[in-house]
Amino acid sequence: MKKWKRLLSVLLIAASATTCISFSACKKIDIKEYPPAPTAFKYQVDGSIALSTVATAPTENASRGYRGETYITLGRNEAYPDSNEPYMQKLESELKRLEPDNIKLMQVYVYLIEYYNTTIPDSAFEQLKEYLQVFEQKGLKILLRFAYETDEGQKAGPKTSDIERHCAQLKEFFNDNLNLFNKTVYALQMGLIGLWGEGHGSVHRHNVGRVIKAVADMTPQDTPVMVRTPQMLSQVPKDIDDRFGMHEDYVIGYNDPWVAIATDDKNYYAVTNKCKYAVTDGEMPWGRAGVPIDTIGSLKTAADFAMTSFSLAHNYIEEGEHSLKAWQREFLTEQNLKDNNLPYNPSLLTDGKISAFDYLKYHLGYQLVASNLEIKDGKASFMITNYGFACPYGYDMKIFVGGKQVEPQEGYSWNNLTQFGQSVFSFPYGGGDIEVAFVNRRDSADTIEFFNDVPYESGRNVILRA
Repeated sequence: MKKWKRLLSVLLIAASATTCISFSACKKIDIKEYPPAPTAFKYQVDGSIALSTVATAPTENASRGYRGETYITLGRNEAYPDSNEPYMQKLESELKRLEPDNIKLMQVYVYLIEYYNTTIPDSAFEQLKEYLQVFEQKGLKILLRFAYETDEGQKAGPKTSDIERHCAQLKEFFNDNLNLFNKTVYALQMGLIGLWGEGHGSVHRHNVGRVIKAVADMTPQDTPVMVRTPQMLSQVPKDIDDRFGMHEDYVIGYNDPWVAIATDDKNYYAVTNKCKYAVTDGEMPWGRAGVPIDTIGSLKTAADFAMTSFSLAHNYIEEGEHSLKAWQREFLTEQNLKDNNLPYNPSLLTDGKISAFDYLKYHLGYQLVASNLEIKDGKASFMITNYGFACPYGYDMKIFVGGKQVEPQEGYSWNNLTQFGQSVFSFPYGGGDIEVAFVNRRDSADTIEFFNDVPYESGRNVILRA
């Protein structure tokens, strides 16, 4: 009996049920309508600017890709609550374990259970500040989630008013440490409610709408926020909806009661199309749970939800090798990708194929390519193609000619560079280098390196050396 209870617990860690039994605020899905994102590339990418191959593809781009996972329990020198493992030891061991994968992202659970029914003291905020500074020093970005409860049988947990009080305190902390926050936190998951912040199994019934508003208010401007289910997403006020996406924490590749929304649900398109204009993330269930994983189906889920990052803590090499590890030896042909309408960069294929692991690695988030460079009659133009799943949310584009910034005739919007997105930019040209920079508006040191074999200097891609 204990074995099955442990298995159920493992399943719950990686998934949130979408039934009204499991969610206290199960409501119908009502997603704000967004323009239909493209489903195919409109223009051909030419060879005027060399493209990267797998051997030369950039691996340092921030705020996208595979991620690790770690924990801190505020008020204790402990990672996961009651684990007796020091939180810095946990961080270092996870980074060491994933060192071969050159991890640039870490999902960080911050547990507040020590203060579930009282205010968070200054000492805990100082502990959190010092912890964030470690990530800054290591050059790592954080997917942040606050949570309280971890045990189905526990009696202690916050009420909605406790969560609101803590959000107000966190707002002040973030504002006082805004530069540190912007340099380290690339996105925030709403969390806070229920087991592991997954939105279910909480000691007290919560008003989800109030929690959403409190989290939106506490989170610094332009920071993406994710919720766990379409039902929660439906409760986000429409005037702040643009900041919100989802995290699908049960990616298995087929319909199941645990997935966020079934592919045959009438709202599936509205939910996934909205995700193309936001920041979303995903993970598989823990490998030790033994849940079957469908490769193509899982990749389609990642693409449909336009995922920015994906967990390597789950179903990879925890306590043995699991599905994601096997994907390193499982290859997709170009025809496989075409048949399933998965976006892909042909230059990353080797002998017409790519491993499922590398396909996900390179196509999570944005993958920008410059091409179709043309200079004629005192003007220059080029095209940006996004081969990745997700738009470059939060990045502004700057074009420089001869070291001076110029404004293109066509306005830039990351919403035009969603999955399968392409944008053409033209501007006056009288000679000189042409450089293009995509700069994170919250962290100017965070810039995007193109998947082109061109110089990348001081955050700028030199697409023409005059």
